[in-house]
Amino acid sequence: MSQRVIFFGTPAIAVSCLQALIDANIDVVAVVTKPDKPIGRKKQITESDVKIFAKQHKILVLQPNKVNEIVDVLIKMSPDLFIVCAFGQLISERVLKVPKFGCVNIHTSLLPRWRGGAPIHHAVLHGDKYTGISLMYMIKELDAGNIIYQKQVEIQPTETYRTLHDKLAKLAYGILHNKINSLFSKNVLSVPQDSNKVTIAQNITRADEKINWNKTVKQVDAQIRGLYDKPIAYTIYDDLWIKIHQAVPTTESSLSTPGSIIRIDDQGLYVVCGDQKVLKVIYLQIPGKKVIHVKDLIHGRHCFKIGKSFTY
Repeated sequence: MSQRVIFFGTPAIAVSCLQALIDANIDVVAVVTKPDKPIGRKKQITESDVKIFAKQHKILVLQPNKVNEIVDVLIKMSPDLFIVCAFGQLISERVLKVPKFGCVNIHTSLLPRWRGGAPIHHAVLHGDKYTGISLMYMIKELDAGNIIYQKQVEIQPTETYRTLHDKLAKLAYGILHNKINSLFSKNVLSVPQDSNKVTIAQNITRADEKINWNKTVKQVDAQIRGLYDKPIAYTIYDDLWIKIHQAVPTTESSLSTPGSIIRIDDQGLYVVCGDQKVLKVIYLQIPGKKVIHVKDLIHGRHCFKIGKSFTY
């Protein structure tokens, strides 16, 4: 008799874990994902990545507003194990007690560092040299359960949220594919987290997206990379919200006020940061326009002027 798994997940990174279960010939009897929601300016109702994938593989999809609403349904399915990856809802203790062998979470950090909803963003934003995947048992407290397995990856100096996300998705797939069969047991070795080393990865807010040019060039660079390509860092120029998609620190210095544009050429738009170091903006986006390389911008009409400043 095959072991029965219910999978909980919502975004693209969770799809890699669901794919790992399917490739390992695990009986995924249902997928629980967040309800469809309106996306974009037109508020088009959009299905989660996990729902789209599950439908393609003819897996039952459940979309409760709160998981407690379907606890009786979950019990009737007699699951052996819950597997969770980036689900986006807190799971109550009542639900965690449903599966025979517990509830296992695939978390995209080296716990206890970066518990919470945005661990990939924060690893880049804070200049971490390493992150990784943690396979852990879930308890009532967020991301605080015992660790079953961890594997780390190096964060490159030019790493963005997107490149690190994709790297961790691949790593998560391999870990779950290799470890899944060993999790159908009540005797899995796991170790407690060190509560003295906990850091929290709060969800990214609109305020986190705004660039403060008083910060060092290293900090501003990390912010732009850590928010690319979701949700994208922005700055304000003449009341326009300018999204910065790509920039690199230079070795150049300037005594101009932080936020000042000191040069524009085919290589980029050069902005002074709080430590008097200069950041070269390469790709940006003006409201209502497509993302553009600065070299293409300067050959047409544009609003940027040397000596003017981005506000913060």
